[in-house]
Amino acid sequence: MTLRSINLPKTRRFCASRADLKRTFGEIEALSAHMGDLNAGFKFDGRCYQRPRIAGAVIASVSVSRELTAILQLYPVAVAEYGPAAAAEFKERVLPKLKGWLVSRLSRPQTAVLGCEQRIIEWTGGKHREHDVRYL
Repeated sequence: MTLRSINLPKTRRFCASRADLKRTFGEIEALSAHMGDLNAGFKFDGRCYQRPRIAGAVIASVSVSRELTAILQLYPVAVAEYGPAAAAEFKERVLPKLKGWLVSRLSRPQTAVLGCEQRIIEWTGGKHREHDVRYL
């Protein structure tokens, strides 16, 4: 795994730390993790036509390409909106599920891959919601 990140002002935070990502995804070589350095905020890929309805803040997304490489992106969120309890829940509950989803996608044979797949994690203010999309 390769990991890149940016520094944030004290009013913003990520849903997980660098150490959490290294501990969870460290052995997955096909993964590039980015903490705010690719995009400041989440945008749907232009090839994605079946878009889920997202009402809260997107805090993370993981994408698997046709070549079986993956990109994990964490997006900054306001500290007032996303507190320590939410970050702890993300670390304990959401990160292991994300890893399971990612490993299952990367372990498929090349002939089973139909297109790009993405899992989007949204924070609604009270809970984490997961959305899965697929596009060509």
